[in-house]
Amino acid sequence: MIATLLLLALLFAALISDLRNRRIPNELVLLGLASALTISLVPTFDAAIGKTSGIDLDVLSAFGGLTVALVGMLPLYALRAMGAGDVKLMMMVGAFLGPMQTLGVVVLTFVSGGVLAIVMALWQRSFRQLATNLRFMLTTSAVRAAGGQAPRFEPLAQTAGRMPYAVAIAAGTVLQLILVRSGGWALS
Repeated sequence: MIATLLLLALLFAALISDLRNRRIPNELVLLGLASALTISLVPTFDAAIGKTSGIDLDVLSAFGGLTVALVGMLPLYALRAMGAGDVKLMMMVGAFLGPMQTLGVVVLTFVSGGVLAIVMALWQRSFRQLATNLRFMLTTSAVRAAGGQAPRFEPLAQTAGRMPYAVAIAAGTVLQLILVRSGGWALS
């Protein structure tokens, strides 16, 4: 419970920073990573098996979550669809939640990010530009793939705007936690 509250507090701080400055401080992410790894070193009692869990398993879970987050978000960073701070924030979340829950967070973050992108485009009246950019990226990728080349996304001449992706990461994380607690989600 303490780990969950700490994670939510760190996410809230990252969210505020991203909304205000469009930046997630490295110090905040490092504090979160250090906290998650420290918490993972504390043995916990597992009532289901009637004994204390091994420290190695928890540390491996933290690193597993960190790895799932990195692998899940790195392609979007490589495509310049998100910043390095967003990837690092997701890695921090992964260190708190372990690999399976992090996979759920990644999926829910992508869904939240898509919804947020549409809402922001409508709010800023740039939905037409968003649709044009998406069509251009998909068409050029399809043409390259048909020609036997790897799809590649080039920077667009005109964007539909920048989005504070910490909002999507926080929403995905909170949704994951709610779904796991309610028992209505397989990725736990």
